[in-house]
Amino acid sequence: MLDGSDDLIVTPTSNGWTIEGELDAHTAVQLAELVGAVDGADDLVLDVGGVSFVDSSGIRTLLRMADQTREAGSRLIVTHPTPAFLRTLEISGLIGHLIIV
Repeated sequence: MLDGSDDLIVTPTSNGWTIEGELDAHTAVQLAELVGAVDGADDLVLDVGGVSFVDSSGIRTLLRMADQTREAGSRLIVTHPTPAFLRTLEISGLIGHLIIV
């Protein structure tokens, strides 16, 4: 487990990661570093159910991760978004740019 002292906890799962805490300009770099582990074999699942806050930097990181996984031959699938998380994506006009289940 990567436990960021900056309010983001990243826990590996069998097919991706679960993240908890705040996904903002200060913590998004932790998430961005993980995409290097993508091998392109399977879809990457990112469970965001524990994210209490997301800003434009966090969204930008998710979009980059989606692009990088697509280039690697797989997909980024965002799961368990909270209503606030979805609302942030809606307001930004970017909800259609991520696979959300």
